[in-house]
Amino acid sequence: MSSECPQLSAALLGRDRERGGAFAQRGAAKRTGASFDGSAPSADGVARQLRDQAQGALGEVLRGFQAADPQGSDVACAGSAEGRRRLRAGLVSALMRLIFLLYAEARGLLAAVEGGGAPLARLFEDLEEERRRQGDDLERRHGAWARIAALFCALRDRGPGGARGGLCDPDAHPFLEGRPWLSDGALHRVLSALLVHDGVPLRYGELEVEHLGTLYEGLLAFDLEIAEGESMALLPSHVVVDLEALLALPGRDRLARLEEVADLKLGARPAARVAAAGSVAELSQALARRASPRQPDQIARGALYLQRGQLRRRAGSYYTPREITSHVVERTLSPLLDRDGRPAAPADVLALAVCDPAMGSGAFLVEACRQLAARLVDAWQRAGAAPPLAPGEPPLPRAMALVAERCLHGVDLDPLAVDLARLSLWLVVQDARLPLSFLDGKLCCGDSLIGAERAEVGGFPSAARLPRGPGERQTRRALLRQAPAPPPPEGAPPEAAPQEAAPPEAAPPEAAERAPRDGPGGAEGADQAALDAWMALWFWPPAGELAALAPAPATFARYMAAAREPADPRAALSRRIAEERRFLHWELAFPGVFDRPEPGFDAVIGNPPWVAYVGRAAQPIAPEVFHLHLRRNPAFHGYRSLHGLFVHRAASLLRPGGRLGLVIPTSVSDLDGYGPTRRAHDALCAVDSDLPSFGSDAFDGVFQPCMGLLSTRLAPAAPRAAEAAPWPLARSDLDVVSRRLLERLGALPPLPAALFGERGFQTTAEDAERIRRANAPEPPYTCPIREGTDVGELIARAPRHHVDRAGVKGRFRKDEDWKAVRLLIRQTARYPIAALSDGLPFRNSILAGFSDATWSEFALLCYLNSSPVRWWHYTRHRDAREGMPQVKIAHLRAIPAPPPAGAALIAALDALGRELGPANAGLPAEARRHLDGMVADMLEMTEEERGCVARWAAATPLPRPDG
Repeated sequence: MSSECPQLSAALLGRDRERGGAFAQRGAAKRTGASFDGSAPSADGVARQLRDQAQGALGEVLRGFQAADPQGSDVACAGSAEGRRRLRAGLVSALMRLIFLLYAEARGLLAAVEGGGAPLARLFEDLEEERRRQGDDLERRHGAWARIAALFCALRDRGPGGARGGLCDPDAHPFLEGRPWLSDGALHRVLSALLVHDGVPLRYGELEVEHLGTLYEGLLAFDLEIAEGESMALLPSHVVVDLEALLALPGRDRLARLEEVADLKLGARPAARVAAAGSVAELSQALARRASPRQPDQIARGALYLQRGQLRRRAGSYYTPREITSHVVERTLSPLLDRDGRPAAPADVLALAVCDPAMGSGAFLVEACRQLAARLVDAWQRAGAAPPLAPGEPPLPRAMALVAERCLHGVDLDPLAVDLARLSLWLVVQDARLPLSFLDGKLCCGDSLIGAERAEVGGFPSAARLPRGPGERQTRRALLRQAPAPPPPEGAPPEAAPQEAAPPEAAPPEAAERAPRDGPGGAEGADQAALDAWMALWFWPPAGELAALAPAPATFARYMAAAREPADPRAALSRRIAEERRFLHWELAFPGVFDRPEPGFDAVIGNPPWVAYVGRAAQPIAPEVFHLHLRRNPAFHGYRSLHGLFVHRAASLLRPGGRLGLVIPTSVSDLDGYGPTRRAHDALCAVDSDLPSFGSDAFDGVFQPCMGLLSTRLAPAAPRAAEAAPWPLARSDLDVVSRRLLERLGALPPLPAALFGERGFQTTAEDAERIRRANAPEPPYTCPIREGTDVGELIARAPRHHVDRAGVKGRFRKDEDWKAVRLLIRQTARYPIAALSDGLPFRNSILAGFSDATWSEFALLCYLNSSPVRWWHYTRHRDAREGMPQVKIAHLRAIPAPPPAGAALIAALDALGRELGPANAGLPAEARRHLDGMVADMLEMTEEERGCVARWAAATPLPRPDG
């Protein structure tokens, strides 16, 4: 049933009459992209409308909560970040419950509940009627939320197995379950935001279930903060600005602060009013026309508010469009469903175990459910063996329910996302007879990257950073006396008393490095407590009295034997660490998958979080987590990233012949820094020969080229790759001639590596105050310095910046270092652009070129600026064609040198460079034709190949001088 029910439509019609009726509808159609004849926006269009309004609705939920509880759970637990995080999670849960119910209502899954299958639409109708009759009286009433809570409670399964802290956990956010806390007026505003867009009903029936994930991930963009002073939210970015802090700044600095933090540029008149304001009230009045409609009222000091923050970026969580999930899932599963040219039988389909180890809200699992169910129906039809169905019952829903229950598995660190994944699969199956908890055992909350295997726990983890230091023995003795030590299991080696414990190096290795194999600490009998205890050693407190309880090799067996003792302080600590870190031990979490003869999943799919721990976008990582991954995951070297860790984890979870299908940044395929990630993967899996590239704009709000990693798990005895070779991306842009030329030039030896280097001044954020844009020196900014946009084709433009050299003393190179550079090569470009150097300093957006006995700077200048070399660079390097390209040293050092026959023409290049380079006037058209022909001769190019390069050059103009 659609959410556009008669009751809701009638309520909206009445409101439209109040606002002008037909004009409101016509304006809404224009703004939503629908035609004036009433045609609806696309599913993605509806999702965008709802996403924007859901973010505003979250603010309404927060304000409604604060109105009911002015202390705001004691202002989010006395202002602690953890308290605000918990409260924010509860508010998001409340909103997502409403969105889930509205989606289920639109699909007729609430038909059995009171309200004729549309209880929320009926509730909204009732509130609309009461608003018209009683106005502000709704703010003093609190009965409507109880109807929402009762409805959700009726659907929710209260049995064990729910993800702790998730959407369906009744104990996670008690204020959602207790007294009605949201006034009827606040709930009316929330429902209005979720149901109505510009006076027109939002069409939940148009949405795909995956869109629920987009809404949740959009809400992740906001943090909950406490106003330190009187504040207000401002357009265009809805950023909350502290008015008291702004008032404390000088007038001109206020405008700069507004532009910096709120992206707000004011016209002359409002800017003058802001600069002249002498009180918070005057400042608020000057900015009133820029107030955000999401938070239109001024925010009082000490109040809670929502602010776009770093949580989503740190989580690396972004919704994957369905066209990508569909392609990756199909490419991953097809080889498993069509082995040896024979389509899968029903039993073969239902025997597959598919997992997403970072499932988020379940988009990949939903798509896998669809595709496997369609194949199962086909298999039933071929076999003539469909299960018994009710009269008129289509087979696909039954197939989807069976696939979801038997084939799908998933893990996520976020408990609310786990519940969303469960609900998403419940919604896509569309069987109201199934409880919401029907996948509780298959979709788990935990950290996919932090857990132990049974085979590991028999030995002491010598790589763990356990505390060792003076005074530990005395503290250890005192703490251990508090709990009776259980006798060691039969067969355990004798252990010295705590006061007599030998240092680690004195313990006999055969006794110290092994735990008994027939008790809870042994590898074969290891249970949850044992694996938690072993894993907890990697996170043991480094200081304090509990640090002294850290076991040594000689005491390891007794520690493991005590893992299940409730009174033992070591066991209590390991349990607490396991709960806080959400350890996930794959063998225990999914015994049916890992206890079979060939353990592992048949397919691992997904889009793991994209988080980098190095580089400009580096996100924080706890030292103990960093150490754990460094010692346990071979992909965590080179360019360290969370997605790199997941590449190796996903590959390791597969059984022989299993298929991997992940969406990852394209840079993993070929950048040298990701070599360890590729090497770790290739030691386990063989990549497909034509990996798909999805381009730079596949994700809303993310400018990052991405690809599909598709591969097959090797047999245990198969040879392992030793090299970190680039992965083969599919190339649809190459014809036969281009492909042949690329391969031939790529087989030539490269130019000498010593011809290129990095000499540019590596600026920091603090250097912004030491560099000033100016055409002439002005003390203390007296040293000219070039940047990348100052370098053109055979043109080194006059520097447009000057640096305070004394201010950067100690990091600025000596004059002779700059004068040793022979060429300036622009870094921010899609291909080499070079000019002669005059010895002036330059920033790190310029690379340095040198000369040797074979290649003078004049010859190298011409070679780098030639179209054949540029074509090769652009065509060879994937990152030159995508995103925000940069010429890298590794790119320059890979440029092919001419074969021996063509090397004789280097002298001619030198002569041309001596003629053109010192003029510093660019490359005239006739000279370009001469240069390109000369380099084409050097590279022994055919006429077809020359034509290919010429067409590329004509279609690929030089960048503008300003960048």
